[in-house]
Order: sequence, then C-alpha cells, then structure tokens
Amino acid sequence: MKQAKVELAEKAEPSLRTLVERYQHHFDDAGRVLILLHHDPDPDALASGLAMRALLHRNKTTAILGAFHGVTRPENLRMAELLDIEVEPLTAESLGSYDRIVTVDVQPSYFGGLLDSADLVVDHHPQRPGYKARFRDIRPDYGSTATILTEHLRAVDVNISERIATAMLYAIKSDTLFLSRQTNQSDLQAFTYLYPLADTALVRKMEGSITLERLRYVARAAQSGEVHDQVFAAHLGELPREDLVPFVADYLLQIDEVQWSVVSGVLNGNLIVSVRNLGYSRNAGRFVTRLFNTIGSAGGHRSMAKAVMPLADFETTFGAAGEEAIASRLGSLAREFLSEPRRGGGADRRS
Repeated sequence: MKQAKVELAEKAEPSLRTLVERYQHHFDDAGRVLILLHHDPDPDALASGLAMRALLHRNKTTAILGAFHGVTRPENLRMAELLDIEVEPLTAESLGSYDRIVTVDVQPSYFGGLLDSADLVVDHHPQRPGYKARFRDIRPDYGSTATILTEHLRAVDVNISERIATAMLYAIKSDTLFLSRQTNQSDLQAFTYLYPLADTALVRKMEGSITLERLRYVARAAQSGEVHDQVFAAHLGELPREDLVPFVADYLLQIDEVQWSVVSGVLNGNLIVSVRNLGYSRNAGRFVTRLFNTIGSAGGHRSMAKAVMPLADFETTFGAAGEEAIASRLGSLAREFLSEPRRGGGADRRS
C-alpha cells in the first residue's frame, strides 16, 4: 500500500498507524463527539463519517454525524435511507455541546468563522488556511476522503462491515466518476479492497438516475449554452435545487467536443458555478479560486470545482447581467484561463 504523508501537530510525519492510534487515544475520554460534514453532504462525506465513527469505536449516540445544511440530492437521500445514515442538523450554538470535533471531507475554515479549530481533520481537498487542528491528514492528490479512511481502517485493523464497505465503495466510485477522474493508485487499491466486502447490488440502487427534471435542465443547457474551443458554458437560470448545476456540468462532459464544462444557476440570490474537465487539462480549482474567491466562496480539484457568490456581485464585478450574458462571460473567463502559458511549460501543479 502506498505510504501517505500525514501530519501530527506535535511531531512530523509519524507512521499512519501511529497517527491513527494517537487520535484514537485522544478521543477515548470524550463524552460526545461531533463528526462534522460539509453542507449538503455527498456520498464521500457520508461514507467518511461512518468510517470515522468505526475508527473511534463509537456508535450513533456517542459520535454524531452533523451538518449545518442537510442532504438534498435525491441519490444522496437514497444512500442515507438505504444505509440508515442519520445526519443531525447543527447550529452555531450547538457546536459547544460536543467534547471533541472531527471534520471529514471538509476543513474548519470552510464554515466561514463558525469553527476555527478541530481535534482531527481528514480531507482530500486542497489545504485551506485559517484553522488549527491537533491531528490532520490532508491528501489533495487522492480522489476521495473515503480512500484515505480505508487506509486508516486497515492501518489499525478495524473490521470494515458490509454497510461501511458499501458506503465507501460508492463514495470512491462517485467522487472519481468510477475511477476516471482525479484518481491515483491508492484509490484503485481501496476500491479493489472494498469491492468484495460491499453489497454491490445496493451500490447500484444508490446510483443516481436521470429524472425528467434533470433532462429538462440538460436540454436547457443544450439550447442556451455555447461551445467554443472545447469549453461548454451554460446558465440554467433560477433553480429549485443546487444539485442540478453539478449534474448538468458532469453530463456535458460526455459530449465528444467538450473538454471543459462551466455551468451556473441561481438559487436564493446566489450564483452557483460548477466546473468540470477531463482531468488532464488545466486546474479547475485554481480557476474558480482566482476568479471568484474575493466575492464568494470557491475551491476544488484539478478536474472539478465549485463557486458560490451573490448574483449581484458577479454582475457588478464581471459586467454580465442576464442569462445569455452570464453564460457568455463564464465561457470567456474559462477560455482566457486556458490560454494562459503553463508554469514551467508543463501541466499545472495542483492547487
């Protein structure tokens, strides 16, 4: 198995087994533990929460999976139902009722000042500044947090139940587009290890289906979007739910002529932007961070990224108002980014 670089606040680069044993000991005397997930938890967050609970040798009473904004995507709701995963709603005030806090698939600074420290952070997104952690394991070159936690479970010989294996297998499959996006050898090894332990029939039940509603938004993107230089840019207008934006962005990558998709929509006055690419081109996370971090929140990986900002601020900053203008401006911003010289004459380094 690939030896990963991990970090312990007191000492640099202990073995993975040592890291896990030390944070397990740190959580031993805690009464109530919060396993904090990002807003609208996805399969990787849900599965990682279950894995962390197993690593801490706790149950759903003593280690709560919590989020400030609950699950909304239909396939993620189906996963939570089929695997009996409960995500407790949180408030800023409720954070003080926990003795220890661990974040999985997310880092404390994501929460915009609500949390400035955590006891443990495990994540596969790029390192974010602005928080303290007693223990952390951040690996942006991994395709999923579930892969990292598979290695943690194996490092200390924790039994992986069929339920947890099923959740983690689905998480890896979902976050890497079945090992085709942002994937390394460790993701493949974790997937191979989990496969015989999981209920693969249940995984198939959890996978997202194409509903008529989703097809309508794909059709809207096809009719109103534009393709130039292999960049497909589309604006979906007002939305009933946020998940429609990343779904359409993923769907558009199936078109032969498209290497980048930039899709946006409006929800509650905010512009939601999802960026997808085939993984071997420029860095989507760097693109959204550079363009949108000053007027909203933005981040992601080489092949997938997201930004959220007030629509009015986007219109003011980029001089684009109206559905066609927004799509056109997003497309031009992406093409400008892609036309920039690469650092050192090669591919971008990861953000």
